[in-house]
Amino acid sequence: MANFRDNAIDFSLTDKTAEYSEKVKSNEMNPLVSLYENLLSVGADSDIEKSQKKYVRITNFLTINAFVASLVYLTIAILWEKWFWMYSTLGVSLLCVCVGFMNGFNYTRLSRITFMIGVNLLLFVAVATMGPMAKGESIFVISLLIPFLIYDLKKDKALIVTGAALPLLLMFLSELTMPYFKAYYLSNDQQLLMYHIGIVVQFCLAIGAIYQLVMYSRKAENELESSQVQMSFQTNELKRSNSDLEQFAYIISHDLKAPVRNISSFMNLLVNKHGNSLNPEAREFVDYSRNGAKRMERLIDDVLSYCRIGTNLPNPTPVNLNDVVSTVRFELSDKLKAADGMVVISKELPVVNNVHSSLMYHVFQNLITNGLKFNKSEKPEINVFWTNSLNYYTFSVHDNGIGISKEFSDTIFQMFKRLHNENEYDGTGIGLAICKKIVEYYNGEIWFESETGKGTTFHFTIRKF
Repeated sequence: MANFRDNAIDFSLTDKTAEYSEKVKSNEMNPLVSLYENLLSVGADSDIEKSQKKYVRITNFLTINAFVASLVYLTIAILWEKWFWMYSTLGVSLLCVCVGFMNGFNYTRLSRITFMIGVNLLLFVAVATMGPMAKGESIFVISLLIPFLIYDLKKDKALIVTGAALPLLLMFLSELTMPYFKAYYLSNDQQLLMYHIGIVVQFCLAIGAIYQLVMYSRKAENELESSQVQMSFQTNELKRSNSDLEQFAYIISHDLKAPVRNISSFMNLLVNKHGNSLNPEAREFVDYSRNGAKRMERLIDDVLSYCRIGTNLPNPTPVNLNDVVSTVRFELSDKLKAADGMVVISKELPVVNNVHSSLMYHVFQNLITNGLKFNKSEKPEINVFWTNSLNYYTFSVHDNGIGISKEFSDTIFQMFKRLHNENEYDGTGIGLAICKKIVEYYNGEIWFESETGKGTTFHFTIRKF
């Protein structure tokens, strides 16, 4: 079944690759199409929200069409020697170029504002100089659509309202100011010709812009549907991985520990029955085997604990950390007494919501135990204190031990990372990895500050909510 699924994925990828290759070949054969696609994508391929890419591409589409239309009008203005009108149409061309550069440098929001305001103002000048028979003010109907096409109705309501009000205001003002530009009017025949050209241009722009909006809206829906399918697949894969992890933990706890216990049991039987008859070298080998079996069993238990973090947990509850540290201190009482050490809580610890007492126990137990174990002072002292911030509690466990070199700051929280050999300090090298995984499970961070020979302070954060 797995092979069939893998093959299906491979076929799908092959089909998509072939489709993409055909598209690339098609664009190579049609350089104008390739250029057009590249211009549409200016700024849309940058690091912006997916929901905004559609509006950037529509802005590019409108800019391209406005640029082409301005060249048409510019050519007509030059042929008719209407220089004032020529300057306004040339201004539209330069504006379109500026908008393209803004998108290219990722100023996509500024480019849309510039395009929306600039086009309206330049159209106002062009309309005022054409003459009343050209009915150029009708172009403001297309301008009225621009903010609805290039902005999100849910997120940019203020800009849409402003963008819609501006052409309505300019349409009203154009009728009032048109008489002042009478000296620059086109002839009656030219005005009628511009009226018919304007209808065609406006119709093409409106249809094209609406098509772009519908097309990219549909594309966005397809991408969303594809993302949901992919998310569903990843969720199923995560469930399967968690199931495999639980199965792995079961194998460790039962199948691997059983032979280790057998080795340890038979070594003990060997010592009990034949210990007196064994020569010193054989007895040393037996002791190595017994210690290795014990270490292996501890290692299996630690790996099992690491794998089970975050699985099969009850609902989180408020936990009084004073009780947690008191439990750790009680369990270490014999070691503390033997080392003449102490665990000090500088001030009463808080009650933390939405955590698990078992996991918090593991964090404090590992950090306090390490502070006692890696300590050569005459009176080991471990201080537990905390600070309060807006969203986090920051807990600190400070010891007066041997310290940690800064070169290990990136590796000390890795599994099986030991800074000392087993003859110096006992352990499996998993304790700090467990602490890190638990803290990150609660969306916190863990780090340390230390100076060799002057102790170490471990800090970790836990969210309040």
